[in-house]
Amino acid sequence: MASDHQVEGSNPSGPFLNSSSFHRLHSFEFKTVKNTRSMKVYSPFKIGLVLIIIASIWITIVFSGSEKTSYSTDLESKETTSLELDLNKNGIGFYILTIPNYSKHVLFVQISDSNGNVIADKKIATKMSVNYFKFSHSGRYIMEITNISEGSVKIQADFGDTKTYELLIPVFISFFGAGFIIFSGYKKLSSQSTAQPEENAS
Repeated sequence: MASDHQVEGSNPSGPFLNSSSFHRLHSFEFKTVKNTRSMKVYSPFKIGLVLIIIASIWITIVFSGSEKTSYSTDLESKETTSLELDLNKNGIGFYILTIPNYSKHVLFVQISDSNGNVIADKKIATKMSVNYFKFSHSGRYIMEITNISEGSVKIQADFGDTKTYELLIPVFISFFGAGFIIFSGYKKLSSQSTAQPEENAS
């Protein structure tokens, strides 16, 4: 026979929690709050910066592994030298000309396809020049460099394929990164413009 003086809540299954259950619940709530606070939320600016860095590294790797030929020589006045490169399908090629001891030297560059057609030409009168050209079919392409200045000149030439099809993904990543940075700047300006009227009102 149950006692009439039984204290309500002494039964663990009753509506009240005993001290042990309350301690466990408090500990669980504390850990949950602590874990929530420890979660890092990265700003759009940091995300954009990381994406641009990744894209830049990716593009550097693609360019370093691209098919190209390099050549260094001394050209006398009116002398011509040439580089040859096999290109596949269609795309965008590049050539880089560097004159280490530049002193008003002028070079003339011509790019010809496998059929002998001139597809690009340009005068170079700077210490370093980076240029691009389109090619439409596979074959051997020739780059001719002529020294049209009065004296001799030492040159460094690079002739290759940009592999634009391999640059699509990193270019898109860099665009997304730039978008995040622009959004971060817009968000910062919006918060500042919102805070300004409140300061004036106070």
